[in-house]
Amino acid sequence: MLSMRTVMMTAVVVVAFCMGWLAKTSAQQKAPGPLITYFSHEKVDASFAQALASTGTRDLFARKDRQGRTWAIHSNSRGKADEGKPHSHEDWTGVVVIMSGGATFITPGTASTGQGARETPEGGRLIGSGESHRVGKGDVVIIPPGAPHMYKNIEEPFRYLVLQTP
Repeated sequence: MLSMRTVMMTAVVVVAFCMGWLAKTSAQQKAPGPLITYFSHEKVDASFAQALASTGTRDLFARKDRQGRTWAIHSNSRGKADEGKPHSHEDWTGVVVIMSGGATFITPGTASTGQGARETPEGGRLIGSGESHRVGKGDVVIIPPGAPHMYKNIEEPFRYLVLQTP
């Protein structure tokens, strides 16, 4: 009789362990993943329209990371008369994606001599001080912190997104 009790107690313990394990596994499988943010083209177009009607730029998205640094996407819309002035971003890198129109992208300063065209390993082209390049729809420009730049000779509608990364 003692062995029957031992067998029953062992079975109860095994069943309880299995039930706990199944409950834990089921809860882990049902845990939601991180949420993904989506903006329809209508929302992006509306953001460009609001940017043009105000200061020329509008935040489409902005969040702080765990270290308190801001990540953002700015919608920018400029007309022919809104060429801007030389400026730089001291604390962040700007990834510029040209959505429509075009402009002459200028990096003020004195051009370095003897460097010629330089390419990145990925096939991009490096732009130095005192250079200008025509940018248009589909082009991407990566501007590191402290790099002065501006736009001239704007072809409307000049719309671009700036992804602000720390």
